[in-house]
Amino acid sequence: MVISRHSRKNINMKSIARRRNNNKLIKENVSSSIESLPNELLTDIVARVASFSFNNFINVKLSCKVLNEISNERYVYQKAILVDFPIEPSWQKDKEEKINKVTSFMELCRECGNTEALYRKGVMDFFKNDRPELAVELLKQAAKGGHIGALYVISIIGVFLGGEFKRKGVMLIGNMKETETLRKVTRECRKSLEEILKNIWVKNPLVLGERPTRCTIQHRRNGWPLDSDDELVDFHCHACSCDEEIAYIISILPTY
Repeated sequence: MVISRHSRKNINMKSIARRRNNNKLIKENVSSSIESLPNELLTDIVARVASFSFNNFINVKLSCKVLNEISNERYVYQKAILVDFPIEPSWQKDKEEKINKVTSFMELCRECGNTEALYRKGVMDFFKNDRPELAVELLKQAAKGGHIGALYVISIIGVFLGGEFKRKGVMLIGNMKETETLRKVTRECRKSLEEILKNIWVKNPLVLGERPTRCTIQHRRNGWPLDSDDELVDFHCHACSCDEEIAYIISILPTY
C-alpha cells in the first residue's frame, strides 16, 4: 500500500499534536504534584538550590508558575549564592542593562538579609566609598547572620578608625588568631577581603594614609608568612598580631 505525500503529512501533524498534548499533560501533572506540597517545604527546597547554584536556581524559577512564585520569597534571596556575580561590574565589558539587573538583584539580596551581599557592600562602603558608619552597620548585620568574614573586617575597620574602635579591633583580631584552628578561619577571611580589595578602587584616606600601629615594643615573630597555608605563628601580644594583619592588608592594595 502506497501512502501519499498528503497522507504522510497528516500523520506527521497528528504525531506532533499527540506529543504536544502529552508534554502538556506531563507539565500539568508535575505542576499539580508540586502544588500539593506545603509552601514551607517548597521554599526550603528552592532556597537550598539557590544556595548551591545560581544557574540551577534560575532553571527552577523558570520551570513552572508555582516555583517561580516560590522563588520570590525573601528566604530564597537570603540564601542565594553570589559566587557567580562579580565584585563590581565592569562598564567596559557589560552592557548598562545587565549591570542594572545585577545591581537590582544584589540590592534585593541585601534587603532580604543575604549575608554575603551585606558583607560585600560593607567592604565597598568603607574601603571605596568612605562611608564607615554605613559599612559597619551592614557588616554587623552580616556578622549577626553568621558571616565570619564580616566580623574580621569589622576588626580591621576598627583599627583604622582609631580610639576605642581600635582597641576593640586589636582585641578581636588577637582573639581570632590564638589557636591554629582560628588562624585557619582568619586566613580564609583574609583571602575573601583580599579578593574584593583587588577588584575595587580603594579611596578611603584612612586606609591610604599612614599605617596604624599598635605594638610599641615591636616584638619580633617567628613563623610562616600570613598568606601561607603553613601559617603557625605564636605572637607575643595581640598588638603584634594586629600590626602584622594590617601590614598585610595594606601590602595587597592595588597601586594606581
